[in-house]
Amino acid sequence: MVEPSIERRQHDRVIRETQQLADTDGNIGLPWRVESLLERLERHGDIGHRERLAGEEFQRLFRLAHLDPLRAGNMMESVHHPGARPGINAAFSQREVNLALDAIGGLDSPCGACAWFVLGIELSMRDWAMRKGWAGKPVRQEVAKGVLLGTLGSLVKHFGL
Repeated sequence: MVEPSIERRQHDRVIRETQQLADTDGNIGLPWRVESLLERLERHGDIGHRERLAGEEFQRLFRLAHLDPLRAGNMMESVHHPGARPGINAAFSQREVNLALDAIGGLDSPCGACAWFVLGIELSMRDWAMRKGWAGKPVRQEVAKGVLLGTLGSLVKHFGL
């Protein structure tokens, strides 16, 4: 197996995927991937397993709802979300994302903005804090992390985890 390059490993923690999948030749693959923000927070003890699951559930629903910004896709790549049925799951997922946002104070609240930009669109916390923040005003990174922790705690309650 080929290890990630030194250049790749110097930027983010690269870990082995836990689930096998088919590679481009149809063989069984176990690829490397970058550790997510939620995985890193859990590894450092900043959040628990339930908070990570709640954040990942919000991300999953956000993707299925197709709420991420429009961008050109790779025409050589097949886009498939496991269990997705076009139209039906998107509408259901949009409703679920809206219910989750309402439960954490709405999109105009600090938690709602954090959920949308950090969990949904997957901006880094630093980028969200500096560029978007809350109500269009930058916030300090320490404050942004606290908002994310509060967001995840509220999502745990909303999703019943």
